[in-house]
Amino acid sequence: MTYLEMLRRLQALQRFGMRPGLEAVRALLHAVGDPHERLAVVHLAGTNGKGSTAAMIEAGLRASGRRTGLYTSPHLSRFTERIRVDGEELAGERAAALAERLFAVPGEFTFFEIATVMALLAFAEEGVEVAVLEAGMGGRLDATNVIARPLATIVTSIGRDHMEVLGDTVEAIAREKAGIFKAGVPALWACDEAGPAAVLEAEILRVGARGERFGRDFDDAALPPLALRGAHQRRNGALARRALELLGVGQGAIATALATVRWPGRLERLTPSVLVDAAHNEEGARALAAAWPEGEWTLILGLVGDKDARAIVAALAPRASRVIVTAPPSSRALAPAALATLVPGAESAPDLAAALALAGADRTVIAGSIFLVGEARRLVLGDAADPTPVQDPVGQKL
Repeated sequence: MTYLEMLRRLQALQRFGMRPGLEAVRALLHAVGDPHERLAVVHLAGTNGKGSTAAMIEAGLRASGRRTGLYTSPHLSRFTERIRVDGEELAGERAAALAERLFAVPGEFTFFEIATVMALLAFAEEGVEVAVLEAGMGGRLDATNVIARPLATIVTSIGRDHMEVLGDTVEAIAREKAGIFKAGVPALWACDEAGPAAVLEAEILRVGARGERFGRDFDDAALPPLALRGAHQRRNGALARRALELLGVGQGAIATALATVRWPGRLERLTPSVLVDAAHNEEGARALAAAWPEGEWTLILGLVGDKDARAIVAALAPRASRVIVTAPPSSRALAPAALATLVPGAESAPDLAAALALAGADRTVIAGSIFLVGEARRLVLGDAADPTPVQDPVGQKL
């Protein structure tokens, strides 16, 4: 199987959606020798911040000399960004070979189930010492939640996203994300709202996890310098530092990792006049607004249809001197005309290339969708992109 053939097969699996539940992924893992049982794992969930925190933890483990695996989603430009060994993106040929083995297993499996087992199989066969896994959506019924006893679990935040799948209250969302907590395992967490915080605390007590809360049991005091921009990254850095301390990583390796880690698409300067950020929900939009660069900047905004467009616009539009609405490269994109109705005076462009042309020499912030950020990196940096784009499908109601 070639890499292109793999992408086409993965694209076809999107018809199954993002099915919640562990039965199918466990069957697929068992068919290839239960590779997850040979792995030491750090497992993360959260509405925002889990990717940045996972990247910092992986960098710290690698700086301490351990062989690492990192599994994240979604990707920006290439499917293989999701699976990294010792900081290196999985080769396309290797990904295709893994996928071919999984496609040969009888049964119907989803896009995310195949991707998750690809990562776990790769990590086991590559001799990874510690794998860092980011949940795709929720936690309790997410395909990554197959590790019986991880080294540590982390919930980075609770916010209002994927409510059509995870539940219509932040308390319901917190309960789903708390599903990664395990008896006797460190459970690090951060949450600002009283309701979901109470749910997380109750779930920790119920399962017998070893809970530690940001702001109560540890904080961001004396945090080493962070490579990732934005005040919100201090909380992520504190969660990462505490996890690494629990894993026996020294302060020197932690400081090196936090000062040098890269996580593209998050308050990333592509050029001095182009900033991108994957602010795809209300919490992310508020974090971007707080970190907005000084001076006049044009906002190029594109969203997918299942996001709270009104809340995102409310956070970002007042910061911009000019707003151009467009569509990210996704079948789920919100039409620019619909988005424009929320932004008085907004200009409209059918795609990002047209939006950038319309912006001209303006300094621009490109935000609202991770798919738009990936497209920006392709257009501005020449970042290589998959010839057949694949994206995580919409999940089903739990």
